Amino acid sequence: MNDFINLLKTKELKATPQRISVLKELGKKMHPTIDDLYEALRKENPSMSLATVYKNLATLKEKGVVIEVNTAEGKMRYDIYSKPHIHLVCRQCGAIEDVDYDKNLFAYQTVLEQMKSVKIDRMDVIATVESCTLCCKK
Repeated sequence: MNDFINLLKTKELKATPQRISVLKELGKKMHPTIDDLYEALRKENPSMSLATVYKNLATLKEKGVVIEVNTAEGKMRYDIYSKPHIHLVCRQCGAIEDVDYDKNLFAYQTVLEQMKSVKIDRMDVIATVESCTLCCKK
C-alpha cells in the first residue's frame, strides 16, 4: 500500500481511500474493464458508486498513473503505468500479457524523438496476437 501512496505523491495526487482501492485492484494485473473494476471495488466498499470509479480513473489517467488498453472486443481495460511495457492482447481469448521493453525499443524512441524533433513522454505499445501463451497454447 505504501507503494501506491508514494506513486500518488509523485504525481501530486492525494492518497484518497478510493484511489488506493482502485490502484490495489489494478495492481493485481488482471487488466479489468470498468465493469470488472467496479464489481471488485464494490465487494470491498459497497457504498462506492460507479461515478466515483469513473472519476478516479479519469484523474489517474490524466496524471499518467493508469493507462487504457484498447482490445479487439472494443472494451477498454485498465492497467497501472509503473514502467514502460508492451501489452500483448490475444484475439482468441482476450487475455492481456505484460511484456517489458527491451533496449531496442528505447533506442527507437530516441531515434523517433530526433527524427520528429519531439520529446516522447510515454509510448504505449499494444500488440494483437492470434493466440496467446496464457491459455490458448496450453
